[in-house]
Amino acid sequence: MGPGGRLLIAKSYHLRACIFCSWTRAASSTRAASFALGGIAVRDADWPELRELWQRTLREHGWPLEREIKWHGIRKGAVPPPVADALFQALAAAPFTCYVTLLDLELGPRLFPPAEHDFFRSPEDVYATGLMFLAERFQHLLAAEEDLGMIVIDSRFREADARLRRFFGDLTEEGTPYMRLERIVEGLFLGPSHYSIGLQCADLVVAATAAAERGVGDGRRYLKQLLPRFARHPATGELEGVGLKRFPEAEPRPRERHRLF
Repeated sequence: MGPGGRLLIAKSYHLRACIFCSWTRAASSTRAASFALGGIAVRDADWPELRELWQRTLREHGWPLEREIKWHGIRKGAVPPPVADALFQALAAAPFTCYVTLLDLELGPRLFPPAEHDFFRSPEDVYATGLMFLAERFQHLLAAEEDLGMIVIDSRFREADARLRRFFGDLTEEGTPYMRLERIVEGLFLGPSHYSIGLQCADLVVAATAAAERGVGDGRRYLKQLLPRFARHPATGELEGVGLKRFPEAEPRPRERHRLF
């Protein structure tokens, strides 16, 4: 294979855009159980800025760089409030685009019975449904910028990771019910979040969004800071259905106004 081919292969690993994904499942006594999966999309050229922003914020507050930051630690007090506040302030100015899908685990199976639809048939199917919606939105972003991208996901367990790889392999080969994912390459990359700044950022974005949805803790305050980083519809500027995707929608949006989403 000539130099051109090697350059193309290299590009599949040095892409202009990458999305880091995380997930959370939660319920409260007053709100329906939900599953949230989402992430941050960042260009390769912006990665040094994001890394420096993250590391500088931790250094300024005396937090060891090798020590993982997770929403669970913020909620339980293991991460001091000043550190959490500083991180969310930094993320609100970070060079990335946020996407979160929120799946209603009570309304969903009623509207899409598991006997007839795959969306909510099992926990793995719920995860796959969220990933499908997320990948579609990443595809829209890449197509608008005429670019290619890759998806990095927090590794869970070996068997679950293998099933997820198979599902996403089929998805990239056959497409979703709505589009082909032609600009997402190399399948899924899975790794432990404690080695990844991107995955830790994604965890905070997704978990804060889910907490805001349930009215828990500082979720609403943090989400309000993050909203300027969420993707918007290119024509209408709307957040719902684009950066923030609910499924199923309690009140369906008029499709003619949201043609892409």
